[in-house]
Amino acid sequence: MKQLSIDELHGLRLRIFDNAESLHKEAKVLLDAGFHARAYLLAHFACEELGKLPIIVGIVGNLIRCEPVDWNRAMKRLRDHKSKVDSDDFHQYVFGRELDLLADSDIAWLKEARSKAMQRVALKNNSTYVDVSGNKIVSPMDAITKEDATEMIERAFESLRAHWRAESLINPLLRAAHEDAIVNDAVEQKV
Repeated sequence: MKQLSIDELHGLRLRIFDNAESLHKEAKVLLDAGFHARAYLLAHFACEELGKLPIIVGIVGNLIRCEPVDWNRAMKRLRDHKSKVDSDDFHQYVFGRELDLLADSDIAWLKEARSKAMQRVALKNNSTYVDVSGNKIVSPMDAITKEDATEMIERAFESLRAHWRAESLINPLLRAAHEDAIVNDAVEQKV
């Protein structure tokens, strides 16, 4: 990966978000059509795609602080499934959960998400490949239930919502577009 500018990285963030949103929508279509395994797969991919966003924000932070960026390491993290899953879990915890100072339900959510991360990855693999377990052949269509797919699609939506919230707060391209929309609305109301 060549070194990207801060503006290019902000644009990359928007393209990643758009792709994740499309993966989520396509997962819903597949679920409605009865393709539970592939619906699960695309919803999981949506979450992995969103997991790239905090990694890129970290790179932007380094560039803003004039700190060096190890672009090879950055690319490795952007392509590593575990890094993306961990990143998405933590981001959803920070931006998608209500702070619960009394019962710590937010912390309980993160602990549960972390404990189930490998299970979600295993289900992703089961939703993709025919496998053999013991002496039994396991097909994706048999391995993934409608409930599995529905739960993953809901998780992807929650992740999209958390990332949208964060992106609208910190991505200058979105902030500028929002400000332009406000100005255009004000102009139209005067006319």
